[in-house]
Amino acid sequence: MTRNGRRLALIGLVMVVLVAGRGVHRMWARQLSHLTGDAQWVWSTDALERIHQEAGLFVATFRVEAPARSALLKVCGDREYVAYVNGTVAGCGWSRPGFRLDLLDIAHLLRAGANTLAVEVRSPTPAGGVLVALDVEGAGSNVVITGRSFVFRRRFDLSPARPDEALPPTQWGRPPRFPWGYPAAVSRPWTVDEVSTEEPLRWEVGALRVTKGGARLLTLDRPVFGYLWLEFEGDDSASLWTDVVSPPFAESVVRLLAQPVVRLPGQQRWLDVEPRILGQIWVLGGRSLRAVEVWPVPGELSSTAPGAVAGRSGLVQRTRWTTRIPPG
Repeated sequence: MTRNGRRLALIGLVMVVLVAGRGVHRMWARQLSHLTGDAQWVWSTDALERIHQEAGLFVATFRVEAPARSALLKVCGDREYVAYVNGTVAGCGWSRPGFRLDLLDIAHLLRAGANTLAVEVRSPTPAGGVLVALDVEGAGSNVVITGRSFVFRRRFDLSPARPDEALPPTQWGRPPRFPWGYPAAVSRPWTVDEVSTEEPLRWEVGALRVTKGGARLLTLDRPVFGYLWLEFEGDDSASLWTDVVSPPFAESVVRLLAQPVVRLPGQQRWLDVEPRILGQIWVLGGRSLRAVEVWPVPGELSSTAPGAVAGRSGLVQRTRWTTRIPPG
């Protein structure tokens, strides 16, 4: 084959690859559009130059004329999200390679008349995003979507969206968008309130041991699998580290491993989005800490709990996902 022939063959191969890639792109776009419609990736800011913690609350108010037998909430948040329906926590999740579009049936949390959906999203860096769409039986698919239905709040307030609220979120655009691509749809058969069937375990701050370095440490009598809540009185910063085993680690090691507790001003209750086995709980900083609460999850529901990621040999623990931000 001549040089020109090889060149033409190479150009032809490149064209075939481009056409095939475009076809795959369109196929995925149709598939995700079927799930999320015109929903946009949105965020709290487009100022990404300065490294800082960032969080936002995205709130939508909508009406349901009659009790719905099914209502599918579709949500993906980077780096962490907590979804509230009429003030009840419904779903939560954390980002990892591949990203998940969590599918949750929230029909039991809806009521006839006005309803409020709020999604808290947090990141230890200024970059992040959230994609939300809601199907309601009788009303249609994607009747509530990010980019059109939501207002943005910089304070934690789960009250209905008000007509005079005009603070729009930053819009990154429809999927695919770097780095999220096409989130993989993952069905969640139960919401957080449905898998947390046992009475919460609660410890007031006075029950926690204060270490020599000033951290607060709670050592459980036996490890418990469930969701961890921290309750605060003020907006001071804190960081958190937990472990399965009960014997305390060296505090110097804990300070290297601790993750920042990223929360909004006015947010008194903060949920760790990854349900996990808790043997010891360290809170560094957080001078206004008021209480620690654990919502146990039965073992048979552990792998399907919102925020859990099931692996081949058990739950996949989250790796470090943040830059180091010391507690205040």
